[in-house]
Amino acid sequence: MPDTLRTLVAVDHGVDVHDITNTVTSDGIVSVVGIIDGLDDAWRALQDSSCDVLVVACQGYSERALIMIDAAVKQDRSRPVLVLAGGASSGFVRRVFEAGADDILTLPQSPDQVRFSIQKLVARKSRQAEGTATSQGRLICVLGPKGGSGKTLVSANLGVALAEAGRRVAIVDLDLQFGDVALCLGLGPERTFYDLAQAGGTLDAQKLDAYMMVHPSGVRVLLAPTRPDQASSITVELIRDVYSALRSEYDAVIVDTPPGFTAEVIATIDAATDLIIVGMLDALSLKNTKLGLETLELMGCEPNTIRMVLNRAQTQVGISPNEVSRVLGREPDVLVPSDREIPRAVNEGVPITIARPNSEAAAAFRQLAGHFSATASTNGAATHSIDHPADDRGRRRLFGRRN
Repeated sequence: MPDTLRTLVAVDHGVDVHDITNTVTSDGIVSVVGIIDGLDDAWRALQDSSCDVLVVACQGYSERALIMIDAAVKQDRSRPVLVLAGGASSGFVRRVFEAGADDILTLPQSPDQVRFSIQKLVARKSRQAEGTATSQGRLICVLGPKGGSGKTLVSANLGVALAEAGRRVAIVDLDLQFGDVALCLGLGPERTFYDLAQAGGTLDAQKLDAYMMVHPSGVRVLLAPTRPDQASSITVELIRDVYSALRSEYDAVIVDTPPGFTAEVIATIDAATDLIIVGMLDALSLKNTKLGLETLELMGCEPNTIRMVLNRAQTQVGISPNEVSRVLGREPDVLVPSDREIPRAVNEGVPITIARPNSEAAAAFRQLAGHFSATASTNGAATHSIDHPADDRGRRRLFGRRN
């Protein structure tokens, strides 16, 4: 952490600059390099100067502030963003974290509280950077835009197959309201993500381990809450911290996601080194899978980080393999065949890779594991590009971004 934290303050319309000047002050640790009235000018100042921390001050809900946060995070993911908001609603708070901000404080605040928050955020980013530099673990995000496509089946069997290959594996059930990883692996939910969230305090690998269940294969699992109402206790910030801690301890961290692109899923895609999208051999699933692939492209995900798994690939529904490739614009990487033993294995809580290790389905999951069995790269960050092409055009109009 630098000795002096250079802090740039961007002030949105409707906020009294004088009040912010008295709230964000310089001392021996925090050095305010500028308080800019207007987000357009602040964005230009952010491009022309370097700072360690960005503070965005806004009054209530501000779409301009959200765009500013999103652009600043994409410009430099290592730089903390603190939001000071007057009368922030819960909906705006959620959007702030979705945009990538590290913390939000409701105005008014004392200079000491703001200074403490700045120091805390910089220290946290420094710890995350240190963990990333030494991390060898892959973060594999399993996606399925349509519910019932088999994401959980893929996540559980991929985890077991990687464990069989001698890898240290963790699974995170991110379907926080209706997660089924516990059922698929036959694990009792003695401890869940909700219990971890309620514990509070600093998170590290040792503390996290106490909230994970252990499967006989050696896979460790952070289970989803047992009740849908408990999901709201789990923040995007906590999810990011969990990923950072797990990647420092495991060769592969597999995240089973809910359908759709929620804030939690977007944060996972952003952190992922690898993506798996799961579809099935029916028109509705293929349509949603295609939309999912297009969405990942718009988010800047590199095509070579995405694996396509076609579940129930031998189902006779009048759709040929050539038609699948034509609809999706690519051939599936792995075909999981239809097998009546798969639902039986799920009902028994035994992955098919264990229940029927010599089956074609088990072979398909081992083939998928082969894509990830090598030790992950040491870059630790997501392997997709930072800027979103469509968003860039909007940011140029709003902030006068220079090329």
